[in-house]
Amino acid sequence: MAPSTTSSETVGDRSVRRRDFLRLSLLGATGTGLASFGVATIGFLWPNLRGGFGAQITLPSPAAEVAASIRQERAPLAYPAGRLYVVTWDPASPGADDAYGDDHVVLPSGEGLMALYHKCPHLGCRVPWCQSSQWFECPCHGSKYNRWGEWMGGPAPRGLDRFPTRLDDAGQLVVDTATLLTGPSRTERVLQQEPEGPHCVDL
Repeated sequence: MAPSTTSSETVGDRSVRRRDFLRLSLLGATGTGLASFGVATIGFLWPNLRGGFGAQITLPSPAAEVAASIRQERAPLAYPAGRLYVVTWDPASPGADDAYGDDHVVLPSGEGLMALYHKCPHLGCRVPWCQSSQWFECPCHGSKYNRWGEWMGGPAPRGLDRFPTRLDDAGQLVVDTATLLTGPSRTERVLQQEPEGPHCVDL
């Protein structure tokens, strides 16, 4: 009878070890799957540290050249990777430095550069530039903004939101797209700019 008992116990031990192995394998696979999902989620939500939207973006051209191009083209610099426009602004205009001087670059020449979020604060449409009126005009619901992104009309609750800017040691413009500055209210309008030609959007 002794040999039979030993054989039975051995089979039972093997069965227990097999169940433990399967249980541990299942737990390990589940843990690995959850960890992979967590890493992927964090990677999706974490800012793009290589210079895309949600990070510090350094524009490729020197800030002085950016300003000169904007003046020459009479149009903002569109930078799609950062979801932004760069516009010039005049710190010498009455009230401009108080409104924008703390967050936006002033070049050694005295000219300012400002980065505007290209999304309409009404319902989130991308707001194109209208060359003829020299305003930003939303094609979705007709909100309009002057060339500094200040509200001029339409259902939007405020002016275009913006991002802080600074100059690096090489004179390049750096835009912090991880920090969104709420646009000026409808009544906080520094630039008194009438449309300079026909509107692109007549809603």
